Amino acid sequence: MVTKTYIVSVFTVILGGSAQFYSYGVVNPAQVIITKWINETYTERYGTPLSLTISNLFWSFVVSSIAIGAIIGACLTRYIGEKFGRRNGLIINGVANVFAAFFQLGAKPLRSPELLLFGRFIFGINMGLTSGIVPMYLMEITPARYRGPAGTLHQVAVAFSDWFSLLIGLPEVLGSETLWPWAFAFPGLLGLGLVVILPFCPESPKYTLGTKGERAKALEDVDKLVGSYEAEHMFESIVREVALDKGNGTFYELFTRKDLRIPLTVSILVMIAQQFTGCTAVFAYSTDMFLNAKLDPALARFSTLGIGIVYFLFACTSPYLIEKVGRRPLSLFQLSSCMFALVLLSLFTYLQNYLAVGWASYGTIFALIFYMCVYGVGSPIPWIIASEMFNQQFRATAVTVSVFVAWTFAFIISTIYLPFQQLVGVSFSYLPFIIVLIISIVFMYILLPETRDRPIAEIVTDFHHRSASLSAGRPWDASRPPSRQEMQRLLDSIDIRTYDSNDVLFDE
Repeated sequence: MVTKTYIVSVFTVILGGSAQFYSYGVVNPAQVIITKWINETYTERYGTPLSLTISNLFWSFVVSSIAIGAIIGACLTRYIGEKFGRRNGLIINGVANVFAAFFQLGAKPLRSPELLLFGRFIFGINMGLTSGIVPMYLMEITPARYRGPAGTLHQVAVAFSDWFSLLIGLPEVLGSETLWPWAFAFPGLLGLGLVVILPFCPESPKYTLGTKGERAKALEDVDKLVGSYEAEHMFESIVREVALDKGNGTFYELFTRKDLRIPLTVSILVMIAQQFTGCTAVFAYSTDMFLNAKLDPALARFSTLGIGIVYFLFACTSPYLIEKVGRRPLSLFQLSSCMFALVLLSLFTYLQNYLAVGWASYGTIFALIFYMCVYGVGSPIPWIIASEMFNQQFRATAVTVSVFVAWTFAFIISTIYLPFQQLVGVSFSYLPFIIVLIISIVFMYILLPETRDRPIAEIVTDFHHRSASLSAGRPWDASRPPSRQEMQRLLDSIDIRTYDSNDVLFDE
């Protein structure tokens, strides 16, 4: 049984940390009002209104400033988490969130869009840190049998914050011409919860024991989290984990070791594929997409809220489906379905804009709803799969690389999508996503193994099988797992001594 202290710790981190992803979606329903304010501000300052191209480009930077900060935050995750600890790293995160909120609140009265950009940049750093530290803290304070649900809470909180940001950003709520700074500053309130409550919560016992070497303090914290009845068992488990920990593998080793080449490629590819589902563009610009479908502005905003609810509900099913169906089939299903949804979006917007087919706007709405359904069911997979393909030594380093790749592509896509859409038109703006998804699906079909409930030794041999098949010019063989005979032959022929044979990558 877990204690009240554990429950308070988890929900403080979930609400104050995971929900910071709110900042990414809040720009969506408020786009028209804030772009108008930005244009008026620069017209007043320089005497000339912004052109449509410059206005779209500036708004793209407002949206993507979150991703720029998140790239930096992702790179800092390993340092902050090890230097200050998981709990204290999140407290620092909360302080920075409160600090950023004041920039958001000051942007409008000071007539400074630059403050808006800078505040969102700081929020982005916090989101990058959150991407790594929150799951790390949750996994390390949670007994093994509850780690699945604990990890699920993080993903559900992210999905809920996406939807909640669409609600708060409505002009009818806090997204009006006078109140939008409060909508943008809302994560500061979440950060304040971390600052006020988290100092009274325990640090990760694994960090306390493994990094600081404080055995008595670690045991005391375990007792606070699970009670005296289970404390000894959980503490013994932590001691074993720390004893097996060979330290952190370096980035140089990660990129140069041949046996890690395919796992690293796959972990990067799943992140790139996730970004090229178009999720960044849809979450940031779906209101604009609905406006292009000739919806009334108010109806477009509420439609955006509606698809946010759809995404949240289907994201809630993903933990069950990930365990029931498996990572590989669900990931391939999600990517294929998202590609189909983007083809529909491209087709319906083409019919509407170039052939003046009136009913095509309903097709656009259907395609966006369908997109949110299929994206939601597989959305957590890229964020967990990297940690399941590497042993303890390289796990943190590999996750840092994959998160860095995710936020880098999020920045690129959110920055160039609107200018690209203006250049080629709405219907053709989805083509790069479709093309990259087709390529990604082919490569993932060949390279991506199933990682559910498999020990590292087995996954290592699976990767060797795929590598050997590709080297021999037999990609069709690489797409299937090795047979039992092949598995045993590979186990006998490769050196897996650096891997712990009992290190199951996914904790049930």
